[in-house]
Amino acid sequence: MGALIAAIGAVGVLVPAGLVWIAQHSVSPGAFYVIATVRVALGLVLISVASVSRVPRILRILGYFILLAGVATALTGLVGIERVRVMIEWWLAQGPGVIRLTGALVLAFGGFVAFACTPNRRAGHRKGLRPWND
Repeated sequence: MGALIAAIGAVGVLVPAGLVWIAQHSVSPGAFYVIATVRVALGLVLISVASVSRVPRILRILGYFILLAGVATALTGLVGIERVRVMIEWWLAQGPGVIRLTGALVLAFGGFVAFACTPNRRAGHRKGLRPWND
């Protein structure tokens, strides 16, 4: 999941028009519910892997936040589409620099998720011993 998020961010940095295309095509009724489903699924995945991750507390909080965002997206449904359209138009009006910055933030977020979701290498090791001394 983290690699996929990072890849979307990389597209935004390298080819801002690709991120614009994704944003413009995400404002249809069907896409809105797909986004809600993906958010709920990502939130549940982050919550479920948090206990074995490198940063369990942060990942758990992030998972709950994303889960709630997914539920809110689903509940606002078609009512929120016009508001999202206005927000996307404002974002596009800011120019390619802001689009690339958004891509960089998404890339960093994806990298963090990928890093955080990898198992903690120290889990299971006795306190005070380095892995190469076991």
